[in-house]
Amino acid sequence: MTRTRVFIREVNNMHLPLKMQSRTRSIRNYPTGYNEIGDMSNNLQHVRPTEDIPGPKALPLIGNLFRFLPYIGEYYNVNALTFMRMLHDKYGNIVKFDGLKKQPSIFLFCPELCKNMYQLQGKIPMRIAMEPLHNYRKSRENIYKGQYGLTTSQGESWKNFRSKVGPHMMRPNIVKTHATQIHDITSEFVDKMSTLRDPKTLELPDDFMNELYKWSVETMCSIALNYRMGCLKSNLAMDSEPQIMINCVKEMFNLTYRIENVPSLLKISDTRNYQKLFRALDQINAISAKYIEYAKNNISKSEDNTNRDYSILEKLVSVDEQVALVMALDILMSTNMYILYIYYIANNKEKQNKLRKEVMTVLPDKTTPITHDLLEKIPYAKGCIKECMRLFPIANGILRNMPKDVSLGGYLIPKGANVMACHAVLSMDPKYFARPTEYIPERWIRDSPEFLLYRSTHTYAYMPFGYGVRACIGQRFAEMELEMLLLKVIRNFRIEWHYGPLEHESQIVNTVKSPLRFKLIDL
Repeated sequence: MTRTRVFIREVNNMHLPLKMQSRTRSIRNYPTGYNEIGDMSNNLQHVRPTEDIPGPKALPLIGNLFRFLPYIGEYYNVNALTFMRMLHDKYGNIVKFDGLKKQPSIFLFCPELCKNMYQLQGKIPMRIAMEPLHNYRKSRENIYKGQYGLTTSQGESWKNFRSKVGPHMMRPNIVKTHATQIHDITSEFVDKMSTLRDPKTLELPDDFMNELYKWSVETMCSIALNYRMGCLKSNLAMDSEPQIMINCVKEMFNLTYRIENVPSLLKISDTRNYQKLFRALDQINAISAKYIEYAKNNISKSEDNTNRDYSILEKLVSVDEQVALVMALDILMSTNMYILYIYYIANNKEKQNKLRKEVMTVLPDKTTPITHDLLEKIPYAKGCIKECMRLFPIANGILRNMPKDVSLGGYLIPKGANVMACHAVLSMDPKYFARPTEYIPERWIRDSPEFLLYRSTHTYAYMPFGYGVRACIGQRFAEMELEMLLLKVIRNFRIEWHYGPLEHESQIVNTVKSPLRFKLIDL
């Protein structure tokens, strides 16, 4: 991810003027039936040069930096997702953006081009992103010892790490062993939601987002370490370890985005942001190390019992203790903020009633435990969550670095180029999803008449958890957490929203800026 890289939108390569066609390689052999999908065989003989890819024209030395300057820059103070849509309207299916670094960034806004990119990514996909985090980990060799985790590792180092943690993170049976503890944490959190409401208005407080972070960190700690950090305690102090962890994780994403994506002519600005980032990460590591040590001590004290369920940390420690440490740090720094499905359900009374009808069939009583098997019987709830991910994805796209020179959309994409599949734009494009701005969970349910009518016919238009071997390794856990929370909330409350559209902020991950003042009415 380059510093000035932003996310751009769809370009149409058809019907190019002859002046541009004259710059293609071997023009005599140029295929007459060529279309926007490009050369499917990836033959580089007849491709146009990289320079011909449409996009903002860069200036010598400073690239497109001037476009982000205050007052005069057309993209000044525009967040990543909005910028992505602006450039989509102007350029088309494939866009080149030249930053300050040697290699260009290429943005794809066609599902077929995204598919081609994934097919060309190689056996060990490269994703040079969150470089500031990688730089930090390399500077703390006493902690990481050459194991930099799934987020920032590349090549054989990444492959080796993934091969060790994959079997303990992705198998359904592994996820199933954590269902009881996630259910207990979620039940505790939903009970707390009742006490957080204003007694008169029944609305949640302005800082409810922070309470969601507490729930997320508590579940992550439980999964990674089989240990309760205590995030859900009443009146948690601002200087408590859980709250410090939450604040530092948010600061980590914010500073990483600023360093990588917000252009600046002043190197001192980067230096200061790096210093702040390293301090935040040091705090995260210090707190995490403490709880990891607690968990390791519990492992050493526990009796060897082949009949009990082992935590992920226990399983990984038996394979490689250093890998276990780094994976635990990766999990603890992750957050799960798809709580926006509550917003969409609150704004769609008909959908909420339909969802509650399904929930009542599997949870006849509020105290009915939610098991992993029960989660296989809630197709409408799953559809509600998927539809939220379509309308408000956690990330704007999927980045890959090309392992060799390739052809995409009829253009030469050089080795090492940053290529972004911009799924956040595709998921809202009426060419792929009918009535894209509407919340229609039925579009994800095969037995529903709306399934064929409203769902995209192209698999690569929607990728909320990434694609291939570099997809989100914690997807199954995230889905289980979200489903349990949704079931618990819908079973206990009728939800209302009275404050208009939510404001959001788009950086490395998309977050909500508006206070989440949902009104919760007891059932």
